[in-house]
Amino acid sequence: MAVVNVYPEAVETHLYWNLLKDLSENVKIQLFVKLKDSLLAKSSETVDTDAQAAYYAILNKLKTYQRYAKGWDGEDASPLTERVIANFSNVLEVIDKTLLQDLTIYPETNGSLLIDSTKREAGISLGDERFSYYEIDGDRVTGENGIPFSVSAFTDTIRKINR
Repeated sequence: MAVVNVYPEAVETHLYWNLLKDLSENVKIQLFVKLKDSLLAKSSETVDTDAQAAYYAILNKLKTYQRYAKGWDGEDASPLTERVIANFSNVLEVIDKTLLQDLTIYPETNGSLLIDSTKREAGISLGDERFSYYEIDGDRVTGENGIPFSVSAFTDTIRKINR
């Protein structure tokens, strides 16, 4: 789609029309209008600058941490695993960026990633296949260990610790 955007509108329209050649002309017109409306709506959306700033800050930290070699703490710390980096990157691609505003990340010495809330005593530890989270409210500590990783489960947990 990105390549098509550099073509003049007439060429772009012709390309879409050919992609839909087996459909009736009426259906083609309806689909084309919906596509154009959708693209215009996306381009006019406002972006929360604080959320974007938080996203880029976390992304930059992740890029820095993934360059850490074995022993990065001066002892015997393991670098972030490729799976942890991939899992967290997948979350960053789809998450509502406003959920990142009150979070920061740190590498853990076992190769996992700590996602820490800056407004509450709460955090998530992300491993290769599972994650755990904790919340501290006064003298009460709650959380869960060994949750199987999925983008949706992880995102739900971020929402939970960001309340």
